[in-house]
Amino acid sequence: MRSRNRKKSRSAFSLDIHKLYMDGFAAGVTHAIELAPRKDGDFEVEFCEQILSVAPNHTEALALLGETYTKRGDYAKGLEADLRLSQISPENEVVQYNLACSYALTGQKEEALAALEKAVDLGYRDLEHMRNDRDLELLRGNPRYASLLERLTIEQKEAETA
Repeated sequence: MRSRNRKKSRSAFSLDIHKLYMDGFAAGVTHAIELAPRKDGDFEVEFCEQILSVAPNHTEALALLGETYTKRGDYAKGLEADLRLSQISPENEVVQYNLACSYALTGQKEEALAALEKAVDLGYRDLEHMRNDRDLELLRGNPRYASLLERLTIEQKEAETA
């Protein structure tokens, strides 16, 4: 799901800055968050870290932080953000899918497979994305990964004929 300086491929779990600033954690803040102009991804990281310093369980900020770290190639920090997010939203299939991607990008095959299985068990059904996601390259050829793809393929065919 995660992209590595390529086309955006992360699952739909995006940050709505208006929601964050106007309606969310900063609704009672009377001053602006000041951030200096930064290079690629620095703004998002600093912005999210400031949000998390006030609201440590802010899911949208954690999701954007994980995505930004991953895009920058800092997979360990992306995994850290996804682990925090999975503790807050353990039953969210997209969170589990992105956690699987982070595990795979950090070379943790068994953890990646477990998180991916959980994502599918929770309802993740984007078969084509899962099949083509470069972040899951580590899992290609693994029987457990192949079994998940087969399971989703069968479910998709059954849904089409129903």
